[in-house]
Amino acid sequence: MTNDAKMIADGAEMAAMIECMADGIAEEFSSRVEDLRIIGLQKRGVPLAERLSAALEKRFQQKIPTGKLDISMYRDDIGMRKSLPLIRETSINFDIEKRVVILADDVMQAGRSVRAALDAITDFGRPAITRLAILIDRGKHEFPIAADYTGKAFHYDESFKIKVRWNEIDSYDSVEIQKYREYL
Repeated sequence: MTNDAKMIADGAEMAAMIECMADGIAEEFSSRVEDLRIIGLQKRGVPLAERLSAALEKRFQQKIPTGKLDISMYRDDIGMRKSLPLIRETSINFDIEKRVVILADDVMQAGRSVRAALDAITDFGRPAITRLAILIDRGKHEFPIAADYTGKAFHYDESFKIKVRWNEIDSYDSVEIQKYREYL
């Protein structure tokens, strides 16, 4: 954590959020476990997808296929950015046709990433059901998109940036808030 960041959730709180989200998914789809697929949005939605998958595997004693989706080329702001996006791996090595697909991401603010993911996922098939799992919901949506499973909603004004830290990427788990200008 940087000196000027304030932790608003630690690793234990994040784990509890993920377990609660997995409970909601398990309750809704207990009769369709064989159809469940979880896809994390690159880069910081991938650890959430993997952890949700692991939590559901424990509940159902069955492997839940998990993938990664890069949405960089599907974003509506691609031409407005100062630099070209870093393209990351997309790995969806399973069929999503007529399946239950849970899209997972760390933070949702405007909903633009989710909109791009919905466009991108259609290149891989047509799911029967698509749901959205978001660890932190900023509540500043610009699109009529809402998470089906949310870890926690934090409503801070736009001068603050919420950053989810994952052990898999950052060597520790936390949710931090910091003045936005500090991240630029």
